[in-house]
Amino acid sequence: MPVFISYRHEERLDAFILNERLLLEGITAQLVEFGADGQVREEHHGSACQQMNDATHWIGLLPAAASDDWWTAGLLEAAVAANRRVSFYHRGDGELPECLARWPVMRERAHIDLFVRAYHDECTFQRAMILPAERGSSVDRDNADFFHADLKAKIRRGF
Repeated sequence: MPVFISYRHEERLDAFILNERLLLEGITAQLVEFGADGQVREEHHGSACQQMNDATHWIGLLPAAASDDWWTAGLLEAAVAANRRVSFYHRGDGELPECLARWPVMRERAHIDLFVRAYHDECTFQRAMILPAERGSSVDRDNADFFHADLKAKIRRGF
């Protein structure tokens, strides 16, 4: 169950910290850096969407002005259509756009541990997604919704 991590150059340190934490837990991750103009460095948007299809989870690192990122909306649309487990990492204190409220938002490094726990819970309780997934699988959509609700609750409680 690989994790796709998208970030901009400004969030590079957080992306590398997140990636290292996942690797320590044996979780495979793929980092893709987006440029300031919204273009993927060294790759095109279609390639990023293909990487999304090859992953089971997506963590989007959000910049301080999250409402200015058109690529977040595009990747979110691709992730939801493919029933991927979606979460965001946003170190800023500012409010996020209302359209992102449905998904869990990690705001500090301790929340990464909660993501790891939710990820491993999926494996343990056999809610894990197996690639390639059947398009439109309602079971996987339900499992993705459960993952989102579970991680949001863990973050809200702090454990």
